[in-house]
Amino acid sequence: MADVEFNPELVVMLDGVKTYQEAERVMADHLVKLGYAKDTYPEAIRLREVDYPTGLDVEGINAAMPHCDVANVNSAAVCVGVLKQPVDWRRMDDPDSTCPVSLVTMLALTEAHAHLDMLQKVVALIQDQDLMAQIVAAPNAKAVYDLVGAKLA
Repeated sequence: MADVEFNPELVVMLDGVKTYQEAERVMADHLVKLGYAKDTYPEAIRLREVDYPTGLDVEGINAAMPHCDVANVNSAAVCVGVLKQPVDWRRMDDPDSTCPVSLVTMLALTEAHAHLDMLQKVVALIQDQDLMAQIVAAPNAKAVYDLVGAKLA
C-alpha cells in the first residue's frame, strides 16, 4: 500500500506500559505529534476500542489493531508498537475476555475501506509467529522496522 506511510519513526517501543489504554494513548499521541492524526484521534481511538475491541488471540504472540474513523486522520500511516511485557487487551471475537498482546498496529487511514487491505497485511504478519517472536525480541525500533517493513509495504 504505497499511500500508507510506514517508516522507522512510526515504530514505538512500549516499555513500562501497563494497560491497553496506556498503549493506545502513547501510540495515538505519537501519531498526532508526527502530524498524521488530528487532535481528535486519541479520543476517537479510545471510544472505538470501548465499543469494538481489537485484540486478536492467535494462541501465541497476540496482537491488536486499533483504528478509528477517517475524519480523525490527516494522512495515512500505520504505527507499530511493541510491548516487551504483554498487556491484557479486550478480544475482538469475545469482548468479555482478554488476551495478552505484544504487538500493536495502530491504523491511521484516510479512506473508509482502506483498512481492509491493511488489516489483511497485519493478519498475515500476525500469523507468522516466527516473525512475531523476532519482532517482540527486537532490541530497538530500527530492528522492528527492518523486520516489519516489507510485510506492511
